[in-house]
Amino acid sequence: MIRRGSVRLLSSFTRPVAGETVARSHASPQVARAGSISSNLYLEPSKWKGLPTEKIFDLFRERIVKLGSEYKPCDEELEALLSTSKDTGVLERDIKKIYYNGEKGASDILGGGLQDSYSPRPFMFDDLPSQAQDLVAQHREQRFYNRLAAYELPLLAQYRQPYRRPSSKTHPVQYRFTTYLGEDHPNASKVVLKVKTEELGLNKRELHKFRLLAKTRYDHLTDVFKMSTSKFPEAAQNARYLNDIFKRLLTEAKDLTDDFSDVPLDTRHTQAKNLRKKKHDYVFPEEWKRPEDAPKPKFKIVEEIEKNL
Repeated sequence: MIRRGSVRLLSSFTRPVAGETVARSHASPQVARAGSISSNLYLEPSKWKGLPTEKIFDLFRERIVKLGSEYKPCDEELEALLSTSKDTGVLERDIKKIYYNGEKGASDILGGGLQDSYSPRPFMFDDLPSQAQDLVAQHREQRFYNRLAAYELPLLAQYRQPYRRPSSKTHPVQYRFTTYLGEDHPNASKVVLKVKTEELGLNKRELHKFRLLAKTRYDHLTDVFKMSTSKFPEAAQNARYLNDIFKRLLTEAKDLTDDFSDVPLDTRHTQAKNLRKKKHDYVFPEEWKRPEDAPKPKFKIVEEIEKNL
């Protein structure tokens, strides 16, 4: 009897979190019914004593909900709740403990046996363990992709188109990206922009100014302007950065307020770069040739057999 009454009191003594505001429309049906009888009776706990037990519980819950963070326990309210001891079968000392301590007090009365609705269900050996569940999930995922490969991928054949290399007239700028097949590498974010200046559609004055602004990034032997960057961590960011710089160069080259026509093109960097390259076009003297040390021709057995057939 004590356990049943304690749980009943605990359900009535459940209070909202401090600072929480509860609207009148969210109140329980019991609170709404109590408010329809007397709208201000919940503010006068001294008049609760002598009312039916359920009525006292309804007024108690209504007082907690409507006062919210301003709710404070009082002696008149406690006396009214103690008067329900005969109907509920709960001792007055237990009512005081629940009134001041809430769920903790009820748990002490029940000997720590207060069960919550979110406690895990004990394992009844009626299902696979966690490791087996992981294997089943992997197998299910593999079968999902197998079905996609068998039934969905063949449908993509109707959308295939022949590859056509873009024309250099419409797409003169080339971007080169580097990938290491899923491996992390500091050079994976590097992007290289390359374009032939003759394909930019500029006139002679604009083209001369563009080459001057490019400085060492322009090679006059191959007519290629090239620049690269790895300033940002992502390749897409570096490509966008190079595109912005290239657009600014074109804008400045088309501004002929000062076309720098009296400034010659500096090609010393290209000549120095070619001098650093290793060339292997060596010319050996004739006296070094030793035909006697040349490899002897091999016996071609297949040709000999064909002749005898």
